[in-house]
Amino acid sequence: MMQTRVQELNIAGSAGNSDQRLERIPDASSSGSIRNTSLRFIASNSEIEVRLTNDETISALRFEVVFDKKFCYRAPELAVRVQSLNNYINFQDNVVTFVFLDIDGKGIAPGNGPIIKIPRESNQGFDVSAVYATNRSGGISEIGYTISNDQAEDESLVLEQNDPNPFSGRTRLDFSIPSASETKLMIYDVGGALIRTLVDMRMEAGPHSVEWDGCDDSGKPAESGIYLYKLYAGVYSVTRKMVFLSDGTGGK
Repeated sequence: MMQTRVQELNIAGSAGNSDQRLERIPDASSSGSIRNTSLRFIASNSEIEVRLTNDETISALRFEVVFDKKFCYRAPELAVRVQSLNNYINFQDNVVTFVFLDIDGKGIAPGNGPIIKIPRESNQGFDVSAVYATNRSGGISEIGYTISNDQAEDESLVLEQNDPNPFSGRTRLDFSIPSASETKLMIYDVGGALIRTLVDMRMEAGPHSVEWDGCDDSGKPAESGIYLYKLYAGVYSVTRKMVFLSDGTGGK
């Protein structure tokens, strides 16, 4: 069984020559596209089960769990899907970074199932950030995720990377909801200000698609930059990022 390495390391890959592959884990300047891949974080009183859904082999995966108070480390339980990978944990105060790296060419095979169980104190609050994946062809994307307290719900929201991205003019946003529910799809700037409401209605379960024309709710073209688009359905939500290159006209 693969042992998890628990250490203070530089995720950018400067912890030593043996860890230079960590440079494959993306930062904000990386490019690429991985579709139909997402994480689901299912919280119980004593642990967080992380489940990965992926349609292609994943060669590297990284995410951060931010607890509402300092994290007291206890060894996580690795699932079979990731036991052949090198596993790194970087913990500092209340932030824990998890990195999985392919070392034998197998990667994380396509599927839907748990990859790790993270112990936590009873009802300890947490959030998730910096969720990235790399595929075998070198494509790098920030992937979607959901946080849930309902272990009986087998399906989760799916919010795809917008296409094209980066874009000028128009872009398409595909998403799927597991059950009929009040649904919102909102676009925010990186400061958290609401730019555009694309969806605000009750929708049926299944796949849906909408377009954004690069304009705010008043019809004014947005400025170039990074934007967050967030899908809400019932008590669940998913957030992703996109890059808009404004030509001053929107998608008209």
